[in-house]
Amino acid sequence: MNKKLFGFTLIEVLVVISIISVLSAVVYANFGEAQKSSRDKVRKTSLKELALALEVYKSQNGVYPAKGCGSSAQWAGPGPLSSWGASCSEYINGLVPDFIPELPTDPNQESVSGLGFIYRVSPEGDRYKAMVHQSVENDFVSGFENEFARCPSAIPDSPCEQGPPQTTYAVYSRGAESW
Repeated sequence: MNKKLFGFTLIEVLVVISIISVLSAVVYANFGEAQKSSRDKVRKTSLKELALALEVYKSQNGVYPAKGCGSSAQWAGPGPLSSWGASCSEYINGLVPDFIPELPTDPNQESVSGLGFIYRVSPEGDRYKAMVHQSVENDFVSGFENEFARCPSAIPDSPCEQGPPQTTYAVYSRGAESW
């Protein structure tokens, strides 16, 4: 009596496992890029919401809100900043909750020193700049025409002298371009 066995050989199983491994590696790599793009979109949306809240605040109060953190540093932000800034969760005074539900934070890099959201206002309260500093991961700023470019043009003795920083998004009022 001749019995025929049904099943897979070891080689067939290894081939299937190899194919699944290659496919999952490709999907995982694409998923990582999608996550980076998604975080960049969150950064842009947060900056637009913040800019709108700042303009509404100014229209009601006549000036932009003061920088938080109670420090003489030029910039304030929620994460650990380098020597040029101060860190606190309420880095913009008076904006929450009446003008924006909460101040934005970077979705990925706010805990890294010198990266993430920062804010600066002039002493007179008539100019401001808000940035996501050095945190852009995928959708880089390629030129001055980008609406989130740190500066509108090359400005001597500024961070934009050679072109806008590719990994920084910014929104600002007139007069704060060179900050």
